[in-house]
Amino acid sequence: MTVATVTADPAVTAREACLWITPKIFDDLLDPAPGVAAFFDHHADWMADRPVTVVFCAGNGDHILNYAGRQAWGDCFDWARYNCFALAPGGPSASARAHNRDWLARVRDGGERSANPYSAGPMFTLSEQPMDYRTLDAIYAAIRAEATRRGLTVKLLEYLEPGPEFCNSEWKTVRHPEVATGTADAGGHLVAGVIDVTAALSADDRPYAAFPAGIPGGLRAGDFVADQTAAFAADFGLDGVMLGNQFGLVGFWHPDNAPPPTTERTAGIERFFLRLREAMGQRQVYWMDTYWRAEVERWAWGMTDTAYRSLDAILISTFAVLVERTEIVPNLLSKAALDGPRLLLGLDFVDPWYWYRTYLDDRRTYSYQREVLSAHADAVGGVCFFANDTFGHFIPEPELSMTLEVVRKADCR
Repeated sequence: MTVATVTADPAVTAREACLWITPKIFDDLLDPAPGVAAFFDHHADWMADRPVTVVFCAGNGDHILNYAGRQAWGDCFDWARYNCFALAPGGPSASARAHNRDWLARVRDGGERSANPYSAGPMFTLSEQPMDYRTLDAIYAAIRAEATRRGLTVKLLEYLEPGPEFCNSEWKTVRHPEVATGTADAGGHLVAGVIDVTAALSADDRPYAAFPAGIPGGLRAGDFVADQTAAFAADFGLDGVMLGNQFGLVGFWHPDNAPPPTTERTAGIERFFLRLREAMGQRQVYWMDTYWRAEVERWAWGMTDTAYRSLDAILISTFAVLVERTEIVPNLLSKAALDGPRLLLGLDFVDPWYWYRTYLDDRRTYSYQREVLSAHADAVGGVCFFANDTFGHFIPEPELSMTLEVVRKADCR
């Protein structure tokens, strides 16, 4: 799909709206049309006068990595149906019990007011309904059909997460842990399962969409991810992919966590982004950054200018639970100086995988994000936000309308 034609007023530059949704918005995965219609209704004003991108987050992207091709559309996979998915020994039930006991002791009974208790939250499962690729394809089709019915042209992307958050990650934690040794917090447990695109894969005789004869031993993880992602996008007719949580740069959230950016590592990172760009062709590649400015991403993580230029858009990460507020503007301005990808400023409301509500729990950062948009509109090509919360509900209308007014004023700058 192509971007919609927007207002012809030369004084207005309508900024892209990039909205994320998850399967939690559906009462029944087999009947997605009512949930899709409700999503378009709730965000009608956002879609009326600007380019629109929908990022559908079926899970954490493990379903992309495991995808065996069209003949396997009946295969089931886990999806992001949890709040604060806890990956720990003993399976989901034991993980939930242990996590919730700890959370109650610290936060509710213990009265904790630090260490981000709102993000931790209780672990619960919203739905036991199974998901397979045929069901997922029908959801994609429902989104496209509703957009067409309303006369809208919407880009549709799928989400690919490098780590083990949000749901089970078979490819990262069971099939190929040799290339997923980076760690991430999964429900309060530090878990290995973050893909290192520079690492070599062990041989694997299972069929994959991009490698029907299996994965040859020694293939770089980044080469596999690039080709497999492109094959998935082609089979499902997607417009592209959103790479989440600094995909390609191991060591979450802080420069001190990054491995040494050796010449070999830096070359491997650049190789991944270039191979993904080539494999995706005209399809879009969006990338969520590290929360840090470009110069830090270069010297700490090994990101390169060539890799940046391979991207269509960069999400300037501002999520309140992680961001250093003093880094938001320097990060935005450093990425604007790249003179390449569109910049999407992250705006917090709610989280589809955790129970906190930023507009209530961190109003200061919430307001600051919108102040940054107003003050630096010239550097911003669009905004990006989670459109549903962990219960599957949409953002309260007053907060959504208030933020749209800020965006519209920025459009006229």
